[in-house]
Amino acid sequence: MASNLGFEVIVVGDATATFERTGPDGAWYSAEQMHRAALASLHGEFAQVQSTEDVLRRLHPEGV
Repeated sequence: MASNLGFEVIVVGDATATFERTGPDGAWYSAEQMHRAALASLHGEFAQVQSTEDVLRRLHPEGV
């Protein structure tokens, strides 16, 4: 929603996590699959997915 309201949204992908899931059809998805799929669905439409390193570099271009 923040993106829809005009805010620049950044999700720090390597600072988030999820759990494995079983779908309604019984298919099992690993935590890694769920994480990658969730980030892919957000990136470019609702947010920019970036790494911690990229965010820190952006906040402190002179170095940390």
